[in-house]
Amino acid sequence: MSRVRVTFIGLALLLAATLAVTPLIGWPGVDSHRVLWTLRVPRVLMAVAAGAGLAVAGTTLQSLFRNPLADPYVLGVSSGASLAAAWAVLHGVSGLWWGLSKLSLVALGGAVACVLIVYGVARLKQGFSTGTLLLAGVTVSFISSALIVLTMFRAGQHDIQAIIKWLMGSCEVAGIDPVLDAAVFLFPGVGAAIYMHRELDLLMMGELVAAARGVSVRRARRRAYFAASIMTAGVVAQCGPIGFVGLVIPHVMRFFVGPSHRLLLPAAMLAGAIFLPVCDAIARSGILIPGSSRQIPVGVLTNLVGGGFFLYLLLGRREERPIL
Repeated sequence: MSRVRVTFIGLALLLAATLAVTPLIGWPGVDSHRVLWTLRVPRVLMAVAAGAGLAVAGTTLQSLFRNPLADPYVLGVSSGASLAAAWAVLHGVSGLWWGLSKLSLVALGGAVACVLIVYGVARLKQGFSTGTLLLAGVTVSFISSALIVLTMFRAGQHDIQAIIKWLMGSCEVAGIDPVLDAAVFLFPGVGAAIYMHRELDLLMMGELVAAARGVSVRRARRRAYFAASIMTAGVVAQCGPIGFVGLVIPHVMRFFVGPSHRLLLPAAMLAGAIFLPVCDAIARSGILIPGSSRQIPVGVLTNLVGGGFFLYLLLGRREERPIL
């Protein structure tokens, strides 16, 4: 049996085990049955959806930029949603609108606005180059981060705590509706990325090779950009910024299934759907803070894991010749 087949069978079994076990992990509630079905199961499903979406978005962006260190938050989507959420907290936006969280809707609006701004800036440069796209995303992220700090400077102590909690990232939801809201954005984005797997393979080989093989490079870039952006926006609007999932998972899965996106994208989707719920279960289990009933936001744990992995990649790179 080939390594690829073993990998997919292993991922399927691990996902089934994750769905069965992780809802049972955590502090017991007064009504355990109600807690299980209204809080823990939706939380696990949200983590599964978010992990899968971020992993696929990261894989797509690494192909778009031809850079293994690219992740879903280089395009300003996360910072735009965070700025909008901070503004909503400062102005007391809360409650539901047509069954949807107003805070999540405002965050989604901020994410979409930043996606359009970055796209518009990149369009000003003829050719819609990936370099311009990357620089535009980083610039928007810096500006949004500065405005978030300014928003927090104007906020009171209670609002500052609420903003910081949102910025840490969490899969904590109540009920199934937030999961369905995220799925509205994740399904089209994942489907589009998998559909264009051949184009992503050719983009990784270079623009000239892709164009010679009949790929419309500019159109392929645009489709990949919006597919990754819509997935990231759907996740961030519900969970806040959860970093490094889209960086770590594609790297690991390339080792097991190779660089072909026909295999890499579904493998990354399954691995992300396992990785984030497991991280969330560890974060809420109390293992990291013994004797405390407080839950660590999953974004903190993924940043710790991702930071260590990033350092491993940095130290594992071939040593470059010094300039002097």
